[in-house]
Amino acid sequence: MRIAHVLPYDIRQPGGVQTHTLALSQALTGLGHDSHVFSPMRPLRVSLGGTRADLSWHPLDLVALRRFLNRPHNILHIQEPMLPLFGPLPLFGPLSLLHPGSAPTVVTLHSAELTARRFYWWTQAMSRLLLRQADAVICASEVSLDIAGGVIPESASVIFPCLDLAPFRDVQPEPEPDSVLFVGRDEPRKGLSVLLEAMKELPDRVRLVVAGPVSERTRRLADDRTTFLGPVQHSEIPSLMARATCAAFPAIGGEALGLVLIEAMAAGLPVAASDIAGYRVASDSGRAALLSPPRDAAALAENLARLLEDGGLRSELIARGKESAERFEARRIAERHLDVYRSLLPA
Repeated sequence: MRIAHVLPYDIRQPGGVQTHTLALSQALTGLGHDSHVFSPMRPLRVSLGGTRADLSWHPLDLVALRRFLNRPHNILHIQEPMLPLFGPLPLFGPLSLLHPGSAPTVVTLHSAELTARRFYWWTQAMSRLLLRQADAVICASEVSLDIAGGVIPESASVIFPCLDLAPFRDVQPEPEPDSVLFVGRDEPRKGLSVLLEAMKELPDRVRLVVAGPVSERTRRLADDRTTFLGPVQHSEIPSLMARATCAAFPAIGGEALGLVLIEAMAAGLPVAASDIAGYRVASDSGRAALLSPPRDAAALAENLARLLEDGGLRSELIARGKESAERFEARRIAERHLDVYRSLLPA
């Protein structure tokens, strides 16, 4: 089977949708299929629902996409089909100048931000029209399904994002005492400022490592116990997790699942996170992580203190976390996508 994936985001930038799409394509290739990903090369950075995204508006990217879609393929799979321009334009089947072929089209909705809910509400007619052009609609989690509301067909299914957990399973933990790791971008919804406030309530011996781009304004909120590594490659994250005692993910919302949280659990790193819908799914309803109310720095500090001081609790969460993370293993998720693809092809 030949699968053509269309990604509206710049694949060179970090992000959950990029991580999922690459892992899915690689897993499909490992299962013996011909899978390729297209993403924009001339993106424009925009702000969407409290997060930064690199989207394409460049005509040369559209020409390249048309060329990509003219290659023979059995399935077209579009990630985030409502994002301009790579999402909507190929959806019109024979009417589309980009995708005039007859290959079935699958779309996946990832959005979990309130901005996305408002967008779907304000564009109900257009959204329904576009999504009706797809042969199958997938939501990345129950959160994405709820956000999309009444614009998606009843036949829509929930399939979790795909993750290559092998680099994280292979981690050999050598944690530095009293060390907390945060991995993510410095965006309000990621809650880094909440974590920096929580650090003030932890003993002086506790150290925080922040991996990801951070503004000067946020840096000024921290004391000398915090180390800012700046942007890191995805391949560097497993070794960072190996050196931490625990991880903190204090997002205040807008997470369909929380892929880096799952990666931490796969690496055997106990997690303290905010009690938001996506993280409840990722942590098996809080069974595999300590959850606290979003924006509550004192509650987050209390959970971090428990993890740092209680080795038995850490061991318990490590075992549960590894078990929970396996639900998102790449081959397992790829097989579920193949079930969808095969249901759209002639017997």
